[in-house]
Amino acid sequence: MASGNPDINAFFDTLDECVDCRFNDRFFKYADYLSIAKIEDTQIISGRPVSKNVDFLSDNVGQEFFEITLGSPDSVITVIRFTYKQFPPQQTVEQLEFSKIFRSAVANKIAVSRLSTQYSFLYNNDIEFGMYNHNFLRNKLEEIFANGTAIKYSVAFINIKHVNQLNKYFGSDIAGSAIKHFGAKLNDFPDEGRGEYAIHLGGDNFIVILTTSRLPELEHFISSVPVTLTYEGDKFEHFFSCRAGITTIRTSHRFGPQVMGECAQALSYSKKKNIDIVYYSEEINEKNLNNTETLTRALNEHKFLIYYQPVISLKDKPHLHAAEALARWPLDGKIMAPQEFITLATDSGIVTKIDFYVLENVCKNIKTWQSQGIPLVPISVNFSGRHLFNASIAADILAVIDKYEVDHHLIGIEFSEPDFTQRVPILQDVTHTLSEAGILVTLDRFSTGQSTLTLLHDMEASYVKIAADRFDPEDARGRIITNDMINLANSLGYKVICEGVTSQKQVDDLMMCGCNLYQSFFYDKPLSERFFVNRLQNPSYENEVSIPASSEEPVT
Repeated sequence: MASGNPDINAFFDTLDECVDCRFNDRFFKYADYLSIAKIEDTQIISGRPVSKNVDFLSDNVGQEFFEITLGSPDSVITVIRFTYKQFPPQQTVEQLEFSKIFRSAVANKIAVSRLSTQYSFLYNNDIEFGMYNHNFLRNKLEEIFANGTAIKYSVAFINIKHVNQLNKYFGSDIAGSAIKHFGAKLNDFPDEGRGEYAIHLGGDNFIVILTTSRLPELEHFISSVPVTLTYEGDKFEHFFSCRAGITTIRTSHRFGPQVMGECAQALSYSKKKNIDIVYYSEEINEKNLNNTETLTRALNEHKFLIYYQPVISLKDKPHLHAAEALARWPLDGKIMAPQEFITLATDSGIVTKIDFYVLENVCKNIKTWQSQGIPLVPISVNFSGRHLFNASIAADILAVIDKYEVDHHLIGIEFSEPDFTQRVPILQDVTHTLSEAGILVTLDRFSTGQSTLTLLHDMEASYVKIAADRFDPEDARGRIITNDMINLANSLGYKVICEGVTSQKQVDDLMMCGCNLYQSFFYDKPLSERFFVNRLQNPSYENEVSIPASSEEPVT
């Protein structure tokens, strides 16, 4: 290499070629005086360091060096160490300028390194929970199968029990906080040094990969997990118990999805039989007619039917206002409603495919009915909170609708609060994009807690749904809260749909609160395509006699 002072003009000439940080041969001739020895990158996310990456970029790490720090303590800190050959004791202006330019030249490399590290972290971690996510799970299972260590481990699919009751009585903010406390405790259980990990799948669902010998410890741990809750200024301890579907990895297993499918079947069996801990077995596979493979095959063979439950408007004359599309599964001579297979579909991830199956078929039908001159009303399709892990979900929904050239105002997308409690920022983006495109967005199963007020303020949606059981005649305080929530939603421009009314008295009381839309067996049950087309052609309910259904209306 050349000696003496660097040729600053020549350095400027080559700088443009160096900003992409390839550091070609022309550039390196100036490294007599200055070179990067290392980059030490510490990410600060959510107030804590999450990675520390040291890149050694030069072999000539000498005794003489200086460091430059970029970033700030509350964001990202990057320390670049430069080594150099001894400058004269008093550096010249040119030498100082050289250092400044070199720092600028490597800035792009630092930025790329930083973004790469951040992306990797965000891709594999649930920031809100401080836990690994489903991407990490998939990659980790692939890794242990690839390196031949998989048979050391078991996988537990864990679901917290009775979260809906907690959400109902205390609101989604407190329920969400309690789930985070649970997640933090569960996250401390695995020994990462032994290749054990805890993963948050979303909501109240978790996965633990652990050495098989520790399964008894895990069973004991999840049987009673204390979390501290704060409600109206009071602190109290709540104990979560869990159910789990567990698979011990065997030599016959070949890949991660196979293991997760078995875990989902075991968890589904656990819920169905009300057994807290279920280990997968072939017997369960044989007894569980709703297993993952059967469900997937039914979907691939287009066996699912679409039913439509009317939404009735009582404003002026009772008439058909809209409808909700619902999946039905014909199996063994009976039509299975969602509550009979939705747990397995959700746990296995198949629910996202079912949602798009329903959307596509609804779009096809709307287009057909329109061509036949049949009067139309907006039809909404349920979308699981599982979709909120997909950054392109809004675009994917719009692509299906536009594929069939369906008017956007004829399609609604419905999200349920228990599904999106932990993904509110993403839901905000999704509802904004869909609403901007003219899609009718509905927020279902709203609670009456503080989080609901926040959601009403922050979301862009057309409808909110509440359950009639929140308007209990015996609960004066609850009636006041529900009344205020309906009034608030109306004043913010939402239309309120009340589900599950069972008496005319309930309807009369709710109408006094300003609720004119109802979706209930009290007025109409879910209809097959043929009967729904008849309802579209005869939308008036004015002269029909409503027959109250039982108070326990099926989940639709």
